[in-house]
Amino acid sequence: MKRILITGASGFIGGFLAEEGLNRGWEVTAAVRPTSDRRWLQDKRIRFLELNFRNEADLQEKLKNSGRFDFIIHNAGSTKEPNREGYFASNFDNTKRFADTLLNHELIPEKFLYVSSLAAVGPVRYDQLLKPGQTPRPVTFYGESKLASEQYLASLNDFPWTAVQPTAVFGPREKGIYLAIKLAAQGWAFLLGNQPQQLSFIYVKDLVHLMYAALERGHSGKKYLVTDGKTYSNTELGKAVEAVTKRRTIQVKVPLPVVRAVAGISEIAGKWRGEMPPLNREKLPELIAESWICDTSETFGDLQFRPRYDLYTGMEETVQWYKDNRWL
Repeated sequence: MKRILITGASGFIGGFLAEEGLNRGWEVTAAVRPTSDRRWLQDKRIRFLELNFRNEADLQEKLKNSGRFDFIIHNAGSTKEPNREGYFASNFDNTKRFADTLLNHELIPEKFLYVSSLAAVGPVRYDQLLKPGQTPRPVTFYGESKLASEQYLASLNDFPWTAVQPTAVFGPREKGIYLAIKLAAQGWAFLLGNQPQQLSFIYVKDLVHLMYAALERGHSGKKYLVTDGKTYSNTELGKAVEAVTKRRTIQVKVPLPVVRAVAGISEIAGKWRGEMPPLNREKLPELIAESWICDTSETFGDLQFRPRYDLYTGMEETVQWYKDNRWL
């Protein structure tokens, strides 16, 4: 039986990763914090390991006592921090400390899958395509911290890492894009700025299947661009919700100066609440970028993977789940 350790297991993607491991008959260990919400980790077959990535001694002790895992998916990280230091502490420092511990104590797995982000590559102009191996140009601190982690893993000798760089991920339980879906379900689709955009998405179940394919067939030292392989305009998220709910959405173009002002206000309000909102000034360059379209031919070829969902079919399951759980 294969042993897999999943960090960030209590999050949106992590819960689906744990379910897929169990479906494969693997021994699944979920790395969590003492305060983690375990609502999506209720299966009694799941083992738990409380890891403190900021405490090197604790990390070493817990990992040594757990023994070597066949596979590790390092999904833990932060998408919302108040500053650059926060992003690097959560995404780079913790990844470095984790990898170093595995190396120094002979706990190296068959494959270490790092869950990075398309933000580590950065967007391109409207008429361009993101391609494998192109020079990364992240536009946010989040993207910079993910890129720094990729570069550190690449600097290690004899460490079998592979990285996936997902685009925007949607599906049941997700709370970021959910806000746009909720507004669209109420009849409002807000477009940021007046310029057209080319966007990409991937449904969470497809992402999880692709990640397991990367564990089994991904090349060590390689980074994979991850989308569903299709191109979407910035109007299509609203259209997908409209197709499911059968309720017409009104598209409203919000000028960029207004978007920036709202992001600033939202950020201030979030600091009072102790959390960074999805719309903030740091995130804005990603949200208003011209294109996030990728050449995924290498990803699909290497991993022998084909998406089963697109934005429209994935939205059917997503909206139904939100309704069943009274989020909509």
